[in-house]
Formats: sequence, C-alpha cells, structure tokens
Amino acid sequence: MPHDISPASAPLDTAPAPPDLPARTPGTIETVLTILAYFALQAGFGGAFGGTSQLIARTFPEAVPDQPDRLIVVVILTLLCASSVVITWVVRRWAAKTLDGGAGGLGFTPPSGRYIVIGTALGILAPLLGGLLTQFLAGDHDVSQAVTDIAGRAHVGMRVALLPVVVLIGPLVEELLFRGALLSVLRTRLGDGWAIAVSAIVFGAVHLPDLGWLWYAVPNLALIGVFCAWLRVRSGSIWPGFVAHAANNALATAGWFMST
Repeated sequence: MPHDISPASAPLDTAPAPPDLPARTPGTIETVLTILAYFALQAGFGGAFGGTSQLIARTFPEAVPDQPDRLIVVVILTLLCASSVVITWVVRRWAAKTLDGGAGGLGFTPPSGRYIVIGTALGILAPLLGGLLTQFLAGDHDVSQAVTDIAGRAHVGMRVALLPVVVLIGPLVEELLFRGALLSVLRTRLGDGWAIAVSAIVFGAVHLPDLGWLWYAVPNLALIGVFCAWLRVRSGSIWPGFVAHAANNALATAGWFMST
C-alpha cells in the first residue's frame, strides 16, 4: 500500500529576533562638546569668510560694498553654515529622540496652540522685563551686542537681509542646543526645576563674548532662557520656546530701523 509522503519543508529559523535598541538620550559630554563646537564653527567660518571678504575688497576695491555691509554678509554666511552643520549633526546623532517630547527627547513634536500663544506673549514680555533688569544692574553703562553694533552702521537693505537669520535661524539652532539637547540631559539628571535654572544660566553665560563680557547683560538672556525652557517642559514641544525666542529677537531688531 503506498504511503502518503508529505514534502519536506524548509527548516524554521528559530533564532530570536534581536531586541530593538533603546532610543538614545544625549550624553553630558557630547552635548557640551556640541554646544562648544557650534561657537567654534562660528569662529572658524567667521574667520574664513572675513578673510575672503578682505581679500576681495583689496583686489576689487570699487566693486564691493562698504565695511559694515560686508560684515553683514559675513555674519549671514557664518550663521547659516554653522547652524546647518550643527542642526544636521544633532538631528542625525539623536534621530530616535527627535520626535520625543518627554524629558529625554529633543521635543520636535506638534505643540498645542495655547502654548504658541503663551510663547508669543512671553517673547514680547521678556525684552521688556529684561531691559529693565539690565538697566537696573548696568546703571549708566551701555549694553550692546556685536551684531547690533554691526547692523546699526549697515545699509537698511542689509539689515533686512540679516533679519531672517537673527529672528529665525539663530533661535532655531539655539533652541535645539539649549532647550533640546542640554535641557534633555539636565532633566534626566536634575529634574525639571534645576534643569530650567541651569540651562538658562548656561544660555546667558555663553553669550558673554558677544556682549563684550558685560556680566550685567546676562540676566536678561537668562530670563528668556527660563521662559523658553519652561515652555519646553510644560508643552512637551520645542516650538513654543522657539516662538518666544523669535519674538524676543524680533523686538530687539526693531532698534535697527528706529535708529535709521
């Protein structure tokens, strides 16, 4: 009697599937190095573009704009290049955390409309309160940032060209670094309250060179740092802080045109 013979089946792969790798939280050392790298890139690109500008001015003295306008071009190119490198690095390095709105994430999540409104209001309030605080601490001393000094002497068209960089690009990369990576590191180690305070102090302190090392200008920047960090923690998104930062910078640039 013939026997039914079932066809041989391929051996089953019984090896366990590799576990999913955990989403990686930014580390302390690499976060600090990334922030330092951003300012080092600014110095490097600034030196390269500044040197090129001077060479072109010496070679074609009649074909280039005046010094303040050339400096505006250098500032724009410098910030665009430095920001592009850092944003690309951070997003690729911590890609799994980009859309994480929790304590260990970068916070590129859709925000609530309510926090966008709050961010706008705080961005308008920050320079008003910060200006009073700086005036109180500085007394009769003048406080000005390097980019403001440059813009104040440039042609109005160049000031307009600088606006998107100061109001949009600068706040985007700084929010990514200070309220994204740095705040993420601090929240997972210190908790929300201390993380907000420390990140705001660091944010103000790193701007000292641009402020001519005038310490009494730091509380103004620390205040906007507190507002942006609080918005990041409360909303679970980096965007309300970006809106506050952009509104703050937009008000600061108004003086460029009022002095024209």
